[in-house]
Amino acid sequence: MKGFDRPLKPLWIYEFINEVEVGDKIYDHREAFDSILWELDGNVGKRKVITVLSRNYLKKPGNPKGRLVEDVTIIGICKNYPLEKIQPLLLFQLLMRSNMIRILTKMIHEIYGAFNNINQVFLRKKVIEKFGEKDISARSLRNLLSTLVDFGILEKQDKQYQWKTKLKIDELNACYMLKLYAKEFKESPQINLDDMENYLFLYFEKPNFSNIAKKFNGIHWDYSIRMGERIIQFKD
Repeated sequence: MKGFDRPLKPLWIYEFINEVEVGDKIYDHREAFDSILWELDGNVGKRKVITVLSRNYLKKPGNPKGRLVEDVTIIGICKNYPLEKIQPLLLFQLLMRSNMIRILTKMIHEIYGAFNNINQVFLRKKVIEKFGEKDISARSLRNLLSTLVDFGILEKQDKQYQWKTKLKIDELNACYMLKLYAKEFKESPQINLDDMENYLFLYFEKPNFSNIAKKFNGIHWDYSIRMGERIIQFKD
């Protein structure tokens, strides 16, 4: 299983995306990427962060080894809005793309819920028990927790991580979340609101998607209730 090799900061993600254009060769921006990652020491660390960012934000899921920037939805979002407006979507994109992060998030949800402090030592033991790959799984957990700290969701105190805040979701973010969920995770133009996995919204103040679906019906999608199921059909 592919691990989560390096923690990410929202500013890195945003600046990476705004540095490139669709169709660019990713390697041509290496000097600019290195400048964005000025806090990191050593070329190896920077290269691994670039790999993680490129795989999850600059290329489509079926082409992880591609060398060109592809037409990924999150790129257009970042080109049109400031970081403070769409920061929740940067984390949500990572959840949609990384199976490892989804599994770890589901474990946090099941073991600790949405408010209890997270004991890193205990959780690390559970993660290793589940995966049986000590290096990859333990490193991925550590990097996820560090990423959540950088997004302002958790704060670290010794071996405990306390919840600091959940990311607020306005209507803009909610609409794009539904689109990313459909396109990046479900890979389908149609989604059922009743089937959406609750753990995917562990780090957010989950909006009322039913109200959002009704409000933007006929604008961003077609919304209908069929056999008691709330269905969104995207227009593109």
